Amino acid sequence: MVNMMVFSTLMGSLMSGLMGRYMGMLYSKMMVCTSVMMSLLATYMLYYDVMMLDQEYRNMMMSWMNMEYLNMDWGFLMDKVSMSVLMPVVTMSSLVHMYAVVYMSHDPHQQRFFSYLSFFTFGMMVLVTGDNLLMLFLGWELMGCASYLLMSFWFTRMSAGKSGLNSLLLNRFGDTFFVMGLSLTMYLVGSLNFDTLFSLNSYLSTDMLTMMLMCMLMGCASKSVQFGLHTWLLNSMEGPTPVSSLLHAACLVMAGVYLLVRCSYMVEYSPMALMLMLVLGGMTTLMSGLMAVVSNDIKKIMALSTMSQVGIMMLGVGMSAYNLAMYHLICHSFFKALLFMSAGAIIHAVINEYQDMRTYGGFHKFLPLSYICIFIASLSLMALPGLTGYYSKDIIIESLYGSYTFTGYIIYWFAIASATLTSVYSIRLMYYIFFNIPNNPKYVYMHLNENPIIMYIPMIILATFSIFIGYLAKDLYLGLGATIYNNTFIHPNHLIIIDTEFSLSSFIKLLPLITSVIFSTILLIFYELFYHHTFIFNNKYTRQFYNFFNQKLFFDQILNNYGFRSWLYISYLLNTYIDKGVLIFLGPYGLSALSLKISNAINQLVFFNLGLILELILFSIFVFIFFNSYTSLYIIIAIIIFIFI
Repeated sequence: MVNMMVFSTLMGSLMSGLMGRYMGMLYSKMMVCTSVMMSLLATYMLYYDVMMLDQEYRNMMMSWMNMEYLNMDWGFLMDKVSMSVLMPVVTMSSLVHMYAVVYMSHDPHQQRFFSYLSFFTFGMMVLVTGDNLLMLFLGWELMGCASYLLMSFWFTRMSAGKSGLNSLLLNRFGDTFFVMGLSLTMYLVGSLNFDTLFSLNSYLSTDMLTMMLMCMLMGCASKSVQFGLHTWLLNSMEGPTPVSSLLHAACLVMAGVYLLVRCSYMVEYSPMALMLMLVLGGMTTLMSGLMAVVSNDIKKIMALSTMSQVGIMMLGVGMSAYNLAMYHLICHSFFKALLFMSAGAIIHAVINEYQDMRTYGGFHKFLPLSYICIFIASLSLMALPGLTGYYSKDIIIESLYGSYTFTGYIIYWFAIASATLTSVYSIRLMYYIFFNIPNNPKYVYMHLNENPIIMYIPMIILATFSIFIGYLAKDLYLGLGATIYNNTFIHPNHLIIIDTEFSLSSFIKLLPLITSVIFSTILLIFYELFYHHTFIFNNKYTRQFYNFFNQKLFFDQILNNYGFRSWLYISYLLNTYIDKGVLIFLGPYGLSALSLKISNAINQLVFFNLGLILELILFSIFVFIFFNSYTSLYIIIAIIIFIFI
């Protein structure tokens, strides 16, 4: 069953990619969707066995490499951590495949698209289920390759090709440090198996363990769009909306968080790494919220929202509350996928397919089903009590204060500001799309209708999950008697959730909700009664604030002017003087020229100076006979130099 769960998506991808031209669009889509549904069924069965019956599966297929003490196997591990993350991954993938059947129905290259989509799912499943860090890294790279292919799917558009390359290169930058971390781990421990690492990490030097985790954190920061390596995220919105829904809901940007949660036994022994994760998560969640408040592209706002929520997950890892981070990863995947699907339904319904929400307005009468879905997803993202986002997001923010540390107090206010900004840009998004004055031409509104009902089936399923899954699964992940808490993430200092639950005042717990309601109400009052005061050109400071955060803190310009251009110039110098200079002169060209000169000299000596050579041989024999050996050697060398020079 494990092999069927993992490799069925690969078979569907290969069939659609290699045989799609002969199978046709219909049968190709049927093949891929069937393979994903088979994987989904097997995942749910294994999820029940692992989470409810406390079983664990380890499938060793074959030996990968065996060199002295280093043994690596092709193996898959099904425990509570992997199955908890695999459940939303495969669920999102199956729903996105169903959604893409309608969304991509007019595209002439559907076989290629579904092949890429299924291959991406396979890469994510290998990453999650790998039983050692090398298998995890294999899935990490497969997923990175598939994400590049999906982002640049419409490769005839220059912006799509550039966005794909941007994401590929920035992810390779982080992967370089990830490989360094794996090499250092292999050198220190002699193994990459999880069991060996977790049993020996308490005996390692704290400094060396911190260096290993710093390298891995760089890889996680590039993959999980932490602040500083986040520039590829907004460019990745050039891909089709199903790609955005899958990549930024439960898969691509969650890979780094999963790696840190999986390696929790290593992270726990490095206070410096924990501190850095906490600070990095706080900066990420705050800066992404500020950028989202002044953004106008509907998909880019949701992408920045993803960056903010991943920062919240990083806060959970940074304060050693790994079960909270993983639970938010699971819950976030449902309402964030619903947000992207709702945005795709709106974009698909508008004839000109503009993504600037300032051109929308008054859509609630024309797209009622899309309005309901995006409304539920936005409220869950805002952590409204009773919805899924509330159970996973607020407990992390409260636990920052409940950790009773100086850093926790400071980052707590960062998280409060981020939660408030999340409510503000969610209300702003809803207002501009559905309640603002209509800003599109009349022709657009005359043809503005709901999409085919098949597109809304996965959205309705996700809306149900966004309402109920947080309440239904909270005891499984947040309960103090839950096996995943007691048996998987238990550490000596893991009493944060107990202090948070029983020692914090109600005001501290309700403060994110209070600030969100107050600032959202103020925003609605301004939009309805004082809209002219919101114009950015009315005030110099408002304009500067808007330009600064709308241009993403000018981070792209700084990185291009002071980073990439100097790096490219250094690369040009190295290529000119090292690769095409010294190495070629000493390498292939130099050896070729040297061998050519030697062969020419030999030919000249043999064919044109044969008589001279014979005379030299006879003279040498004569000298050897009548003189001693050293004297004859000196005479012969002198004659050769005289002849040839």
